Amino acid sequence: MQVFENLKHGLIAAGATFKDVVKSSLFVVGLKPEHVPIIREVRGRYFNAKNPPTSTLVGVEKLVGPDWLIEIEVVAVV
Repeated sequence: MQVFENLKHGLIAAGATFKDVVKSSLFVVGLKPEHVPIIREVRGRYFNAKNPPTSTLVGVEKLVGPDWLIEIEVVAVV
């Protein structure tokens, strides 16, 4: 997903990687239960599946950008 690639570039710019992330919050427009396995699968490509960061998944009606479907906030410790 593009949002994870964008996040990767932001982490690199801050001298971090996904291994340094200790908390993530995902905000998804129109979140439905059937979306959760897909989100977990994509998230697992980036975060350590055996020791993932603490996370929050929130369904929202809309985000600030009219075309945005997902927003991710992370906290990394370096």
